[in-house]
Amino acid sequence: MADDPLSSDAREYWPTCPHSDLNPSRDAPQRETHGVSLKNYIRFLLDCPNPLAFGMALMLASSLGQTYFIAIFGVSLRSEFGLTDGSLGALYAGATVISALTLSRVGRWIDRTTVPRFTVAVVSMLALGCLTMYLCTGPVSLVVAFFLLRLCGQGLMVHTALTATARTFSVNRGTAISIVALGLPLGEAILPSLTVFAILTLGWRNTWMLVGSGLLLLVLLSLRLLSEPRKVKEDRVRTRMEEAREQSPQRPMPASGETSLWRDRRFQLSMPAILASPFISTGFFFHQVRLASEMRWSMAWVATAFVAYAVARVAGMIAAGPLIDRFAASRVLPVVLIPQMIALLLVAMLGGDWVAIPYFALFGITSALVNVLATALWVEIFGPNRLASVRASVEAMNVLATGASPLLLGLLIDAGVALAHQALACAMYCLLASALAYRLASESKGVAPSVSYTHL
Repeated sequence: MADDPLSSDAREYWPTCPHSDLNPSRDAPQRETHGVSLKNYIRFLLDCPNPLAFGMALMLASSLGQTYFIAIFGVSLRSEFGLTDGSLGALYAGATVISALTLSRVGRWIDRTTVPRFTVAVVSMLALGCLTMYLCTGPVSLVVAFFLLRLCGQGLMVHTALTATARTFSVNRGTAISIVALGLPLGEAILPSLTVFAILTLGWRNTWMLVGSGLLLLVLLSLRLLSEPRKVKEDRVRTRMEEAREQSPQRPMPASGETSLWRDRRFQLSMPAILASPFISTGFFFHQVRLASEMRWSMAWVATAFVAYAVARVAGMIAAGPLIDRFAASRVLPVVLIPQMIALLLVAMLGGDWVAIPYFALFGITSALVNVLATALWVEIFGPNRLASVRASVEAMNVLATGASPLLLGLLIDAGVALAHQALACAMYCLLASALAYRLASESKGVAPSVSYTHL
């Protein structure tokens, strides 16, 4: 499918990547999709280091707005402002809901400017969120800080990284997204221990300034990876785009607008599966102390088992890209929730310390697959021209789901519903969502995997 003039920004900054559909050379060789081997991943990184490193930097910096990072400061915030677990959770959920409603609008602005300018704007707002947390004096300013961190961290940083990557790569799009997404587990691996150490030595306020400044500086430095534009004549590009449109069949495109998006059958069939992992994972991880108590796991054993989550997530991200490139995202979607469903059934029906390892590992696999698959799926269904608006709406729902799940599961716990029983209900939901995704795959048999592309 031919590219759109709105994404000429990407063509300017990464015009020579052999895997990109933005390469203006007609004579560029067709590239085969890579396998899962480390050698092929290294070759892929050497072919297109700049856009991949840029995307990974943004994904790493998104940690500032992720639940796992903010939760590290939970004890300090409750002690400083005299909050209970419930009141702090309510403030966090409220800020998350507001950020989700804002994200669906703000995320589309990436279509109206360049990637560097949009990135600078997001970095500036995220820096303001870190500063607000540093200067926080009470619940009101805490909500403002949560809002900025959630909107610009988990929301817009991830949105910018994945949108830019998906638009840049046509060949091996799934592989590119899987590499960029590795920035998330990288942050999960290195930031918690460093942050805890910094809180003990510098205090929680200074830690926000230190970690925030370091990550945001990394993003600003990564902008230097965007090389100066090459001279590609505008009329020549437009001519090639017109020729490609005439030679390529156009996929059906629903009417523009958020309302039409939610009425699209393909969107309706895919969203239950896309939202299942972030909702379930965030809720169970937020209440992992309660789960450990029910399962009779020590917190030391939980911390050890969490390593399995990180390792499985990295492995899943590495494997997900080539799978999507080979089979197409819509065909992979029906199976991505199976690992998480098995993990939930283990918690619901079995006991013992050994369950913790497969529980966390299987959660990590599903989380990785969904993170990589979602963006590639929207490109398959709606095309690159609508990617920003679709991703903005989906990311808003994702943020809303991750904010609502701790509150909902907590209310059920207060009502006497054990997490083991909730796990069984969530497993049944995963089965239903997978069945709907199978309907989508059956209706998308004509969708080709991203192993070939049209040269501009």
